[in-house]
Amino acid sequence: MSFNADALTYKRGRPRYPDAIFELLTDRCGLRPGARVLEIGAGTGLATEPLLAAGAHVVAVEPGESLAAILAADHACDRLEITVSDFEAADLPGGFDLAVAATALHWLDPATSTAKIAGLVRPGGWLAAWWNEFGDPKRPTLFRDRLDEVYHDLLPGRTGYRDSRSHVLDTDRWRGQLTAGGYFGDVSVEIIEWSQILTAQSARDQWSTFPNIAELAPPNRAEFLTRLGSLVDELGGQVADPRLTVIYTAQRVHGSP
Repeated sequence: MSFNADALTYKRGRPRYPDAIFELLTDRCGLRPGARVLEIGAGTGLATEPLLAAGAHVVAVEPGESLAAILAADHACDRLEITVSDFEAADLPGGFDLAVAATALHWLDPATSTAKIAGLVRPGGWLAAWWNEFGDPKRPTLFRDRLDEVYHDLLPGRTGYRDSRSHVLDTDRWRGQLTAGGYFGDVSVEIIEWSQILTAQSARDQWSTFPNIAELAPPNRAEFLTRLGSLVDELGGQVADPRLTVIYTAQRVHGSP
């Protein structure tokens, strides 16, 4: 719920998802006009907007009241229904063509969430989970090397950028979770490489939304964000920061439990 505490900064700081995600959902997973889509952890609507633009009817589940208020204010229409609740506690209809979780599945209980999602998706429907990964150690940059110095001073236990590995690339973990119980079939994984142009302000906004930064003591958080912004300014006022978007898709099995 740290995102909900500063929902406007979250809206400013988090980037959109690549168009390729929604093209894949259209080509493979049945995203189309009239499709019924369950969105888990909708936030301020970074994925909701393109789902609606594709003509889908979206039931968006979001536990944060402030995030849900922005979602409603920005995207309200007769094809969007918002449920303010934890997904595990939400009372939802079934028969969805597609369930999606955009940078959200890791917040759910891995022991129970797949079965609940499966109960809401019709046989032959799809589950898609994806994340924006904020960095790519295979594409190191001067900005990231310099930023490691800030992390070393204020979060000394953190692994350096070049040696880090995100949970979103742990394909064994996510394949195991999504196929647990036999509800969903084989999992496909795609990785989209791109870069985000950051200014000092957009970098501060973005890092403010990361839990490990938000949870720093206020003086340390302020120092981190000040040094982050100064670093971008020192490197010319803009930096191209590598991004990955990793998407997992699986089809609901006919005749499964």
